[in-house]
Amino acid sequence: MSGKLRIVLTFSLSICILLVVGAYAYRSASEYKSSSEWVSHTQNVINEAQSILLNVEDIETAQRGYVITVNEKFLVPYNDGVNELPRAHLRLNQLLHDNPAQKKLLAQINQLIIKKCLFAERVITVRTKVGFGAAQDLVESGEGENLMAEIRGLLERFIANEESYLAARLSASNEQFAHTSTIILVSIGLAILFVIITLYFFLKDHSRRLQSERKVKASEARIKKFLESLPLGVYVVSPDGVPFFTNSEAVRILGEGIVSGNNYNNMRQLYQSYVIGTNEPYPIDRRPIARVLNGESTICIEDVETEINGIRVPLRINATHIANEEGKIEFAIAVFEDITSVKEAENELRKAKKLAEESSMLKEMFLANMSHEIRTPMNAVIGFTDLLLKRNLNEEEMGYVRIIKTSGENLLRIINDVLDISKIESGLMTFEIHPIDIQALFSSINVMLSQKAKEKNLQLSFKNDSNIPNAILGDPTRLTQIILNLVGNSIKFTQDGAVDVSAKLIGREKEEIQIEFSVKDTGIGIPANKLETIFERFTQAEKHTTRKFGGTGLGLNIVKQLVELQGGSISVSSQEGQGSEFKFVLTFSMLGEVTATATKKNVGAEELEELRKLKILIVEDSPINVKFIFALFENNGMTADHAENGKVAIEKMAETDYDIILMDIEMPEMNGYETTTYIRGVLESSVPIIAMTAHTMAGESEKCIQMGMNGYISKPIREDLLFRKMINAGFETHKTVKTEHENEKLVDLTLLEKTMRGNKKVILETIGIFLEHLPENLEGITEGAEKQDFGMIRRNAHTMKSSVSILGINKIQEVLEEMERLAASESGMERILELKNSLSLLSNRAVAEIEQLKDQYKES
Repeated sequence: MSGKLRIVLTFSLSICILLVVGAYAYRSASEYKSSSEWVSHTQNVINEAQSILLNVEDIETAQRGYVITVNEKFLVPYNDGVNELPRAHLRLNQLLHDNPAQKKLLAQINQLIIKKCLFAERVITVRTKVGFGAAQDLVESGEGENLMAEIRGLLERFIANEESYLAARLSASNEQFAHTSTIILVSIGLAILFVIITLYFFLKDHSRRLQSERKVKASEARIKKFLESLPLGVYVVSPDGVPFFTNSEAVRILGEGIVSGNNYNNMRQLYQSYVIGTNEPYPIDRRPIARVLNGESTICIEDVETEINGIRVPLRINATHIANEEGKIEFAIAVFEDITSVKEAENELRKAKKLAEESSMLKEMFLANMSHEIRTPMNAVIGFTDLLLKRNLNEEEMGYVRIIKTSGENLLRIINDVLDISKIESGLMTFEIHPIDIQALFSSINVMLSQKAKEKNLQLSFKNDSNIPNAILGDPTRLTQIILNLVGNSIKFTQDGAVDVSAKLIGREKEEIQIEFSVKDTGIGIPANKLETIFERFTQAEKHTTRKFGGTGLGLNIVKQLVELQGGSISVSSQEGQGSEFKFVLTFSMLGEVTATATKKNVGAEELEELRKLKILIVEDSPINVKFIFALFENNGMTADHAENGKVAIEKMAETDYDIILMDIEMPEMNGYETTTYIRGVLESSVPIIAMTAHTMAGESEKCIQMGMNGYISKPIREDLLFRKMINAGFETHKTVKTEHENEKLVDLTLLEKTMRGNKKVILETIGIFLEHLPENLEGITEGAEKQDFGMIRRNAHTMKSSVSILGINKIQEVLEEMERLAASESGMERILELKNSLSLLSNRAVAEIEQLKDQYKES
């Protein structure tokens, strides 16, 4: 028998013996493990039972602490204990799956614990709502102590049972341990024999391994050569931060220091880097290598730069780590890229973007100025034609005046179309959420357009689906604008026949509905080859259409964008010579089956009589506009004073106590904004101010309200709208009403006094807390309004609402509730700004009243 065969036979025999002994050892070890697990299981049961007892005792202690001190800090361990008990019971119940007797005992314990928790909750509730005496009586009733004694007794019995199980299982485990130890010793001996046998094979394979290592080194050399040829810096470090590999590009970027072998943690000595665009050293803990060594997976940064030959170079650094199967980091790799060209391209893009924004701003300014310059004379043209139409003119003169008015309104419509396009392009087109009654909206549009339809002998009909709720939520102004534009087009391009308008419910999901609106006519129709482009700007069906029917070609483009900005869709079908049908679909929120009330109505005789009693100041520099407004007032029996600019207006206010001011914006010496700021800040006057401006760009009305004005009206001025704005501005027309308003108390401490049982010390402390936090809440609402941050407005309004309700300041509470509701729906910023101004004035009054009440409490 050769030596090689002998070794093979010995190895085979050793393997067989080792397998048998190993199997037996495995079985013994498994039995020992099972026994140990039972011991651990029993100990876990005991621990959980003891934990339940401790939790019950903690609840008892926290309850007593709260009853004695009413300190809410005691409610923290109390709530923790109450929340933990069900989880502890569940864990313990799962551990007792093999022991029905203990499980039954645990059920009894749990019932007692539930009763104990309910008793504790009752005690805390009584202490909070009734007082210490009642809570103490409840504690001294003995119910809680009896429950605690029963719980403790059953738990001790439960633990005693488990401890007996534990003793028995420990004994069995020890026996199994001795048996297993013997088997393991035998296994070790056989393992040693196995090691000796396998040594032969190790020596035999050694030469093969050396050959493999040579191949690996050759492969590593090729990889290093590849990394050296990369135009990127590659840097590899060990988990201890010691550089493992660095290619030449990395040395060029980071310097010779990185190959010195220093620990990476000494980063400032290895290479210096800066936060891009500054001289601030880049923080060590934010550097990618440091972060991936601390466990982050992949990092990419571009906010860092280094210095190469005295020149700052921006870098893009990507870093990651390589971990073994156990998740332990073996290497960290960083790739450095010089992105000078990228940053230069970004700078060029920024410059181009800035140039584009400046160009857009110039366009906005041009449109705003154009609007102002055109609307100012248009105010006079349309206003004076309205006044002329009220006079006894002959038929020919009446015809001329109507032509002038129609031409003026057409020009105004063109201006509005251009401004709407500008708002949409700049992203400043806003949509508000208000109740909409479709039937009422149709009726209003019918009134506006029925005369035009009659003039052309057209039948104009409106049909509303009865399944549509009476009131839904959407933007009534934009919906009216869309339908008016489509119906106006249909009337314009229809010579005979009818224009039918309808609304149909096509979908309902949860709190939202989809409505399809249709405008169908029997007009000239649209050629098939023009249907795809009909919604584009400056597009009409035929070139002669503009000459024959007029228009800018902007209307349908505006309609399409207004629909799509609200998440809707619009389509058109048409046959040339037979008519067209425009359909659009919008989604609305459901408000409920309520009847929507009209938000706008003509000024009545009683309201007009109230306006005649006002002291009105008109601040306007345009003689034409002044002439028009005075003529308007004279026709309605009203009078007013005039100031040609803000400076003169302030001088007149020193002489006369005006009830309301109509304020132009663009004026020499002192414009409307500057004047309003002076009136609100220096004069501290709350006189209602209505802005009159020819500017109609996006954000103009919000700016007026933000500057402290009470209302906004654009030129050309409409009589009913102006009077309605004046009535809604918040003035008081009779001195008796003013007196009542001034004497009316905002603060009612009845609820607070009742709640605190007349405890003046606590009442004064509550008032002090309110006064301390009021400026912070007001500032938060103001900041939110300036940033148009609905979330900030809602949070501060909600916080302040809770405080004012305690002090019985109902008027402020109503303002805050409306503000919070609008902010939650992220709509109505103009109304929020109005509410903010009201809130500021009401808060000043409330603070003055509260200070007087404080003095009264201190004196008594």
